[in-house]
Parts: sequence; structure tokens; C-alpha cells
Amino acid sequence: MAVSVKSAHRKPLSYKGYLKLDELLSLQRPLSKPAQHDELLFVIAHQVYELWFKLMVNELETAISLMSSGDLYEAARLIRRVVTIQKVLIQQLEVLETIRPTDFLKFRSVLSPASGFQSLQFRELEFVSGQKEEKFLDLHKQDRPDYQKLLGRWESPALWDGFRQVLKSNGFAVEAPADKEAKERERIVFEKEVDAVVAVYSESGYTAVIELAEALLEYDKYFWLWRNHHMGMVERIIGRKHGTGAEVVKETMNSYSFQSSGVAYLKTTLRRRFFPALWAARTKISEA
Repeated sequence: MAVSVKSAHRKPLSYKGYLKLDELLSLQRPLSKPAQHDELLFVIAHQVYELWFKLMVNELETAISLMSSGDLYEAARLIRRVVTIQKVLIQQLEVLETIRPTDFLKFRSVLSPASGFQSLQFRELEFVSGQKEEKFLDLHKQDRPDYQKLLGRWESPALWDGFRQVLKSNGFAVEAPADKEAKERERIVFEKEVDAVVAVYSESGYTAVIELAEALLEYDKYFWLWRNHHMGMVERIIGRKHGTGAEVVKETMNSYSFQSSGVAYLKTTLRRRFFPALWAARTKISEA
């Protein structure tokens, strides 16, 4: 077998080379002057979050495709992988909580106006999960590549779209009559979705669908737990102060009724659920 000259002279692959460690470990560049000890922890923790976000988006996107092709067990397996990552993310908050408020304030000013609120990948996660809000799409309009990427998520099927398709392929009617008004259609669809989920749990032959529903519910639950712990971590470190990106957010989103960032905003996110029909079905299942 012929061997190319290029491959014959290529250095053996190393651990450092495969993981691009020289590049990776050069990316932690604290800005505080004089240097503040805890800023390195702050940078590393958030960079690690973004790496996990990248994997989560990839796994959830693949799970949606698997639902469409009917491979429900594999879709559920990947969603549960994401749940395991969520547990890691919650534990990682405990590392950030080791930063004392006085130590954080020593470098907090250099972060402004940057904010975790601006994380593109976190918004991608929300969009893939079905929580699509136009105001957050507009927040990225000033960065054309980011906006186009998030717009793609806006236009693509979300997790619940994939699960609805699974319900339909199993013979459940989850649509509303076209002649109804939008709000009435939304109500009818929701009720049909809830009834379909109840039937899945109450009748035999839907084991794979139940496994998928349980994985989705677990994902939703751990996202809520992460939001709750994150809010507590923020309040523990900065109290009720505005987030570092509050003014930029206010300026960018002035056409919306929006509560400024910080703990006050984070509290509003605790009411959100990605899959309300799965939660609502629990009540009806208990009554059957």
C-alpha cells in the first residue's frame, strides 16, 4: 500500500496536540490590574460552561433528528446525557460560590458591559428547548454571524416539535381546527397534547414514548434546578445589584417591557417550563 510523503513525515499524534492544549490554555486572560486572584477562576468557570453548552446543543439537536426518524430510545439516551451534564453544571456553581463578595468586587468593574446574559450558546439552548423569545433574538442583531446562527435555531424544530411528531406518528391527534382564533387554537392544542401524554402513560405499547417523555421531563427539571441554584449563587455574591450588562441590555431592548438583569431578572425565569404539557399531564394521570 502506498504511503503519501505527507503522512510519512507527520509527527505522531500527542495528547497535547489532539486537544490543542497550547491554544486552549492560552485563552485564560484576566483583565484586572493589579491582577486579582479570583478572576482566573471566574474566567475558567465560564469558559467551561460554554464548552458544555456546545455539547448540550449538539446532543439536543441530534435528539430532535432521532425523534423525527423514530429512534426514540437513542433520542432519550442523548437527552439523559445532557441531564448528566446539567448535574455537572449545578455542581460547578459551587466552585464559583467560593468567591467572596469582596474579592469579586475587586475585578467586577473590568467585566462591564460584558454579561452572561449575552451568551449566544445559552440562547441557542433555550431556543432548541422551545423557549423562543423574539427579544432575545433581537439582542444579537448587532453581531451578524451570531444573529444568523440564532435565527437558524429560531426557524428550526425544537424538542417539543420533535415530541409532537412522535405523538402524531403514534396516532394521536394534536392539532386544532384551522377556523379557530389563535388563542383558542393554542388552548385546544395544549389540551390535546396533555390528553395524548396521559394516554401514552395509561395504555400499553408506548414504552419508548414514555422513556422519551421521562427524559424530556428530567431535562426540564434540571434546567429549572440550574436556574434556581444560579440565582442563589448570584445573590450570594452580588446581592441585589444589577448585572454588569444591565445598561447594554436596557439600551438594546428598550422596545420591550423588560426587567433589568441581575437577581430580579433571574427570578422571572424560574416560572418557565419547556414542556408544560408533560407537567400538566401528571395531574390527570393521578386522577385516572
